[in-house]
This record gives sequence, C-alpha cells and structure tokens, in this order.
Amino acid sequence: MDIPAPAATSAGMHPLPRRESLIHQVATILRKSIRDGVWAEFLPGELSLCESFQVSRETLRGALGILGQEKLISSSQGQRRRILTPATQNKTPRRRGVILLTSVRLEQMDGASILLIDGLRGQLAKHHLELQVQVSPACFTRKPEKALAAMVQGSTMALWVLFSAPAAAQRWFMKQGLPCVLVGSLHPGIALPSLDADYDAMGQHAANQLLSRGHRRLAVVIPKSVRAGDAYTVAAFRAACAKAPGATLQLLEHDGTPAGIQRCINSMLKESPATGLFIAHARHVLTVMSSLTSRGLRIPADVSVISRDSESFLEFMVPRPTHYHIPPLVLAQKLSQVVLKMARGESVVAKSHLIMPTLVAGETLAKR
Repeated sequence: MDIPAPAATSAGMHPLPRRESLIHQVATILRKSIRDGVWAEFLPGELSLCESFQVSRETLRGALGILGQEKLISSSQGQRRRILTPATQNKTPRRRGVILLTSVRLEQMDGASILLIDGLRGQLAKHHLELQVQVSPACFTRKPEKALAAMVQGSTMALWVLFSAPAAAQRWFMKQGLPCVLVGSLHPGIALPSLDADYDAMGQHAANQLLSRGHRRLAVVIPKSVRAGDAYTVAAFRAACAKAPGATLQLLEHDGTPAGIQRCINSMLKESPATGLFIAHARHVLTVMSSLTSRGLRIPADVSVISRDSESFLEFMVPRPTHYHIPPLVLAQKLSQVVLKMARGESVVAKSHLIMPTLVAGETLAKR
C-alpha cells in the first residue's frame, strides 16, 4: 500500500517549520525556571524580569499570560505573581545559579564591563551554573534596604555578584551574611570578598610617572562619585604629590557630561594650567584631549595625559593615550574562580583581591 506524501502548501513545496516567537521563548525560560525551583513562592516583578531578559513589558506579559493559562502562576496584574506549582512537587532538582546585580543596563555599559560579564557567564556555564543579570537602580541608592530585601526574598540562587555597588548595598549584604562577591572596591569598614583593579597602586604609579618627567602642576580629572575606587585613586595620587617638592594638585571633579568636563578644563586653563593630567575614565579622555587641542595646546608637548581606565577605542586615537589595562577575560577568570569556590560552599576570605594593571605606553606622556 502506498503511503501518501505530506501535504504541500504549493506545488512541489512542503510546509516550513514555524519559528518560535519571542513571547514563547520567554515563556519557555520562565517555565523551566519555575520547575527548577529558581523562585520559591513569587516571581520577581515585571520590571525586574524585563531587565533580566532584555525584553519589553508587552513581550513579558504575553509570556506571563501563557503561564497563567497553564496554571503555573497567578494571572493577576499589579502585584507579584504567585507560583502555583510548589517547588516540593518539582521532579527536577532546584537549580543553583548566580545573579549579577547592577544599576546599569547592559547597553549602557562600557566595552570592558560587557566583556567581563560575558567572560564570567562562559566560565560559569562550564560548571553548569547560570548567570542572570538583574538591573535594579533602587538597590544602589543611599537607602536600598527595602529594595534589596524584596529582591532576595525567596531566591534560591547560590550567590550574588555585586557590580560596583555603593557603600549602603555593600553594608546590607555584609550584615545579612548572604553569599556575595563584589566587583569593585570595598568601602571602609566593609568585609566582603571583592575583586578589582588596584586603584591605590595606580594612583601612586601615575603620579610618579608624571613627577619623574619633571611635571609639577598636576591634575586629576574625575567624576563626582561615591565609588570607593575613585576615592582611593585621588587619595593615592595626592599622597604621591605631597612627597614631591613644589608639586601642586588640582582636583577637577565633573558631572560626567562633555559640557561639565569642558567647564573643568576651561577653569583649570584660566588659573594655573596643569602640565600633567590623570583622567579617571577612558571615555572622558576623548573630551579632555579634544578640549585641550581646540584651545591650541599640544599633546604631549604642552600637556601629558594618562588614562586610568582602558577601552579598545583608545588604540584608534591620535595621539594614542598612555593608559592602564587589565584584559577583561583575565579579570573574568579570576572572578569566576572566587565565585565557583563560594558556589561549592568553600570558604573565601572576606577581603579585597586586587590586580595591578599594566601601563600601556602610548604617545601622550612626555618630559616637561
């Protein structure tokens, strides 16, 4: 007996496979997470889930609607959705993952941060650990206690990675005794495992690079910040200048905008122009150098420039800035080692693990 051929949509053609929509993809991920016991009683809020999956609220609500029809979650809006399938009934083991907590969206991060996160994700995946990115500006305010408590409630994640968390968030995690690793510098009085560049050493080294070349009028160009690393940079640079006879230091604090940086540079040039600049953030090097050259100053003949941080675009600038550099994948590997130890329940000393970057010789550092 002959077997009939599959029906075709047109002559000589078979039906094409249907591509799964983004809504169904998100629903699949949520469904698996619920069955794996990632959340104990409630789903995170809609805004938090949108940030984690990098999707619109409309897409997320479509996925939540599917799970509501399947009776996996409550279907009510305006409040956190309750998980209707108890974790104890799940046949699959509860998954233990890692949450990276940040206040900045991925698309707003610099290239080095993106490479660090991708590198960490890849290292953890080799050990069957999932990395979730959770964006929550409320957890990085001066009073983050309520937002942090709501976020960690019912979570079954193995530990948290705090990305450049301020003092209040660091202090909260320390008091709660929750397993976490800080990517950034510890504030005074905080005892947590952390990994960061050695900003104290960089500040001293950069000052000495300029002082040894005869510069005595120095300036640090840095945004107004509550980051511990920025404070360590300024303190170390200032201490090195204090040891050099005749050296003066200007602190050019700005708001991070091109206009704000230009105002600082213009003010410096009117008073006592510095001949050696240490710029805290790589992206601000562009504004500083273009501002100086627009005023007729030559780099490095009139002004020497060192960038504390590194970005790939620095290699394409003319003249190429002298800067400090840590390969993001090296940082990711060292961070994953600490994270994996904690995920396995091994003890990790609550202290700073600092890495001294390499000074990349550019074309913006010269003798005075």
